[in-house]
Amino acid sequence: MEFRKFVPSRFRKDRVVIPVVRLSGAIMASGSPLRQNLSLAAVAPALERAFSFKRAPAVALSVNSPGGSPVQSRLIHSRIRELAEKHDKQVLVFVEDVAASGG
Repeated sequence: MEFRKFVPSRFRKDRVVIPVVRLSGAIMASGSPLRQNLSLAAVAPALERAFSFKRAPAVALSVNSPGGSPVQSRLIHSRIRELAEKHDKQVLVFVEDVAASGG
C-alpha cells in the first residue's frame, strides 16, 4: 500500500501550482495613495516572486484595468516577457471586468 495516497494533495510536493498575479488599477507611473495603480515599480516584486516558483509551468495574470500610460504598459509587458523567457514559463492572462488599452 502506498502511503502517498493517504496524504492530502495540498501537502504533496508533486502537485502543480500556478502562481497568480493580480493586476488591478489604472496604469500610470505614479498614483494617489488612495487609489491603486499599476506601474513597473509597483508590480515588479509580485512578478519576480511569481516567476521564481520552480515547479510552476506557468504564471497566471488576473487583469482588471481601465488602461492608462502607454509607457508603463510597455515596461510591464516587456518585463513579463523577459521573465517568462528567462524562467521558461507560459503566461496565462485572465480578464476580470475590463482590460482596456494602455495607450
